[in-house]
Amino acid sequence: MSPDARKPRPGVVRYLVLPESAGTRLDQALAASSGLSRHAARALIQGGGLWVNARPVRVQSRLVHVGDVLDVLEEGKTLSPPDALPPPLSILHEDGWLVAVDKPAGLASQPPQRRAPGELTAHERALVQLAARDGQRVDLLLFHRLDRLTTGVLVFARQHEAARELTKTWSSGSAQKRYLALVRGDLGEGTRTLEGAIAPDPLVPGRFRVSRRGKPARTEVRRLACVGELSLLEVKPLSGRTHQVRVHLAQAGCPVAGDALYGGGGGVPRPFLHAWRLSLPHPRTGKPLRLEAPVPADMGAFLADLGFAAETLPAR
Repeated sequence: MSPDARKPRPGVVRYLVLPESAGTRLDQALAASSGLSRHAARALIQGGGLWVNARPVRVQSRLVHVGDVLDVLEEGKTLSPPDALPPPLSILHEDGWLVAVDKPAGLASQPPQRRAPGELTAHERALVQLAARDGQRVDLLLFHRLDRLTTGVLVFARQHEAARELTKTWSSGSAQKRYLALVRGDLGEGTRTLEGAIAPDPLVPGRFRVSRRGKPARTEVRRLACVGELSLLEVKPLSGRTHQVRVHLAQAGCPVAGDALYGGGGGVPRPFLHAWRLSLPHPRTGKPLRLEAPVPADMGAFLADLGFAAETLPAR
């Protein structure tokens, strides 16, 4: 990457391709972003006035992708201002093989069946954020997910070889995941292992349940503290099924507080389920890599107001 690619030069207007333009022709995407007519966009491309991902491009029919960087040589043209970018995600770790971010609540990992206007997934936000920083589209591959309501450590692969290695790590159980969950009820002292095969609930779309016809799943839980009817748990999923933590806790009679889909009820601003710590071998070196996402501010404040002491969180 050229050192000059990170920031547009004077007289250059930079646009980032967002999901609504992905898959369209370059001249269409340029016209939609810049406010130019389709004819003017074509003329600009033919005249060498457009760079894509830090390279000059004259192929109008080229398809664009989320995170492509379009640099337009202004040259006296009246162009629309670039769209405002979403707030940046907190990057927990980055190297040539992987990127780990701290996913906020309410952000889907991958495109939902119904997307709100202008909504970006965690994957798309990370793509756009890194492209805006680097001045060109980056390779970023989604290979695991967190539920929309879950916060915390989310890892992306920077290239296909890394994705293959990380997928092996997940499937072999070499990735050790630790969650924090605020639940209704008390599972008692000590460590317990919750078991039960998990399958889609045929009666409620998007919901899962324990079923003999499902895929085997095991979850280890340990109570950290209990205040009134609420308990703070450290949770270690020993398998990787969809909604596993939420389903197993609900089946045990201690649903995540605020998780209406699984009986957690109200009285909590949102479900507090946080992907807190992740340990895994690095996909290139095999050396241990430990990632941690701090407890979200709203979760920390809510726990403090309830009387949960900060020292209830275990050390590494």
